[in-house]
Amino acid sequence: MTKKFFTIVLILLFIVPFTAFVGCGHETRGVKCSPHCTYNDMVVGFIQTGSEGGWRTANTASFKETAQQLGINLNFYDAQNKLENQVSAFRNFIADPKVNVIILAALETTGWEDVLKEAKVAGKIVVLEDRRIDAAENLYAIYIGSDFTEEGRKAGREMITLLNDSTKKNVVELVGNVGSSAAKDRGTGFREAIDGSGIVITESQTANWSATEGKDVMAAFLKKSKDIQAVFAQNDEMGMGAALAIKEAGLKPGVDIKIITVDGTAGAFKGMIAGEINTVIECNPLLAPQVYEAALKALNGDALPKWVPSHEGVFYQKDAEAILPTRKY
Repeated sequence: MTKKFFTIVLILLFIVPFTAFVGCGHETRGVKCSPHCTYNDMVVGFIQTGSEGGWRTANTASFKETAQQLGINLNFYDAQNKLENQVSAFRNFIADPKVNVIILAALETTGWEDVLKEAKVAGKIVVLEDRRIDAAENLYAIYIGSDFTEEGRKAGREMITLLNDSTKKNVVELVGNVGSSAAKDRGTGFREAIDGSGIVITESQTANWSATEGKDVMAAFLKKSKDIQAVFAQNDEMGMGAALAIKEAGLKPGVDIKIITVDGTAGAFKGMIAGEINTVIECNPLLAPQVYEAALKALNGDALPKWVPSHEGVFYQKDAEAILPTRKY
């Protein structure tokens, strides 16, 4: 009896762990299904920055709607524009055995090395969307998003055209979150483009992508001096806020002070139709189809480029009314 008892115990000790491992195969589907994974095998943890404006709202909607269309299990997290929330959510998705893909829209470029290493050890696919980060490329599968530096260059080239006939060329800059790749790169590209043009950036201050802060910062600029010929707003919301401040100061936005913004939301198009915003540089938020396609390829072990840029254009006042009905955000 004793020998039989120990024999049964040994058998159970071998069988139970093996059965438990097989039973959780559905929870690690990214590994089990490869190289024949489908969208139904994807369980995504998506870490969004927050909901700071029309662009971000459209970006979030793109991921939610596309996931539903493709049959992807999406776990969405709004970090409320707090880096510590993003890092905490990242670790929670690493610990979740059902999640096989983590999609990150990073608030800031730094602070990601540790969690990316943890994700790699855990076998999670990491895809960066919209925002670049400063981390080793072997720690994530791919970045899909805009060339923010080129967006800044486009804004700079358009600013040169707008101020071509102006005797003075004083420009103020409304900056987004100063730690983000979008803010850093747009500022860099803008300065590259205007170098040697005679344009002078007299003021530059963050307004954190916010219309309210954009208005407040612009009002403060105007109190110091009204000798301003143009505004470079790194997103539409800040530009629309600046337009309100300019009107309250007794000036005409788009006429007395030119405004260039970045994104291409419906609000900016309405601003162009009203004559208050002159030019808008496009930044496409509808990235979900590209991101999910890349994540699926990564799950199946396919080789991917490290960056797939978005296709984006430039919009002008004269075309705004005709284009607005075709915009999806």
